[in-house]
Amino acid sequence: MTLDELELDALIEIFNLGVGQAAHALSQIAGEEVLLSVPQVTMESKLQVAAQMDAQGCHRLCAVRQSFDGLFASDAMLMFPVDQSLLLVQMMVGSDIPLEQLSEMEQEALAEVGNILLNAVVGSMADLLKVQFEGSLPQVELGSPSDVLCADQDLDGRVLNLQIDFEIASREILGYLIFMLDIDSTELLKRRLVTFIQGELG
Repeated sequence: MTLDELELDALIEIFNLGVGQAAHALSQIAGEEVLLSVPQVTMESKLQVAAQMDAQGCHRLCAVRQSFDGLFASDAMLMFPVDQSLLLVQMMVGSDIPLEQLSEMEQEALAEVGNILLNAVVGSMADLLKVQFEGSLPQVELGSPSDVLCADQDLDGRVLNLQIDFEIASREILGYLIFMLDIDSTELLKRRLVTFIQGELG
C-alpha cells in the first residue's frame, strides 16, 4: 500500500501546520526565532531511508521515539546526526555551555524537543483527519540509521519520511521525522486522507 501524489501533498499541508506550531513553541524555549522548513514527505522502505541518511553523511543518529495509538498506530521518531543534536541542545539550553558538558542534560533536552515537535505534528494530523491518538513518553536512542530504523529487522517495511531543516540563530540543522505505519494503519490513513481531500475540494 502506497500513497499517491495528491495524498502526499495533503500530508505535507497537514504536517506543515504542525511544524509551524512546533517552531513557535521551540522559539519560546530557545528565546530566539526557530525556523522549520516545509517538510519533504516521501514513503519509502526503512532500508532506503537508512541508505539516504548514510549517503548524506549521517552515520550516527540521535533519535527521539514515541509510540502513538489510536485509529491507526505509529512509532514516530525525530532524528538528528549526533553532532547536530549536540548543537541543537546547546542552542536550546544556552550557547555559553561547552558541548562537552552537555551529556547529562542532552537526553532530557532532546526528549523535550522531540516531544514538542512530534506531538505538534501528530496533533495537527489528529485535528484535521478527525482521529485521536494517545502518545507514550519519548525515549532517546543512539545508533546508526539502520540500527535505529531497523531494530525489528523489517528492512523492507515502509515508512513516512519527513525531512525538515531547522534554522536557529542562522545555524542550520537537518532533522528527520519518521512515521512507521503497518499495512493496516497505512490503509486507514489513506482512507482518512481521501476524505480530507474530498472535503477540501468539495
